[in-house]
Amino acid sequence: MNYDPLAELYDLQYANYRDDLSFYTRLAEDYGSPVLELGAGSARVSAALARAGHEVTAVELSSKMIERGRARLQEVGLQEGVTYQQGDMREVRLDQRFPLVIAPFNTLMHAYTLADQDATLKTVREHLEPGGRFAFDLYNPNSENFGAFGVMRLEPEWSNIGDKEGDLFLLQHYDPTAQIITSHYYLDQTDEQGMLRRQKSTLTQRYFTRFELERLLYGAGFTQLQLYGDFDKSRYSASAPHLIGLAH
Repeated sequence: MNYDPLAELYDLQYANYRDDLSFYTRLAEDYGSPVLELGAGSARVSAALARAGHEVTAVELSSKMIERGRARLQEVGLQEGVTYQQGDMREVRLDQRFPLVIAPFNTLMHAYTLADQDATLKTVREHLEPGGRFAFDLYNPNSENFGAFGVMRLEPEWSNIGDKEGDLFLLQHYDPTAQIITSHYYLDQTDEQGMLRRQKSTLTQRYFTRFELERLLYGAGFTQLQLYGDFDKSRYSASAPHLIGLAH
């Protein structure tokens, strides 16, 4: 999925999200750099890794996300630590191998089909050094995390976001057969003439079950897999907020 239409809204929504940063930073300390990040977006994770002294290659499909990421890095003086590579995680090939490849914050949820998933994991394998690690995190597919589907709700923590006054509404649909959640965002704002204007954006994500994910990874050639339920490396359970993996 190309995030060009969502880039600004995405950045505003997750400007203060920090839950995963220490997890990925510790992994880079444990396994070394350079780090390859797939689905790097606007460099939220890459910037944290660079700040900790790690070299990062950031793969991202969206040109607008890359533009925002480079601006973020420039603003905090970390542009030398992160190299952007525009490309699709299913197809990108770099003349380099890495001790650590990461796909943070639901990146794998954009591998919608079996072919997408196989191609993405092939990318990971072909860029890992011998003995390297692949780390990722996903939303855990349980009813507590999904919330109420088919009901439009106001997202109060995302209203009046940034310098834009307005209301952000979210409507989600879940297709259990395809394991797809489609999120429709409606940002309502009033212009200087008092006219209400609505901006609509759509996000599609594909959920994974635990054993489905294990089979995919082992089928792709990984030989060891540790699963966690949260970023403190607590044990995975069906009610955990996340499905986090570290594959060898």
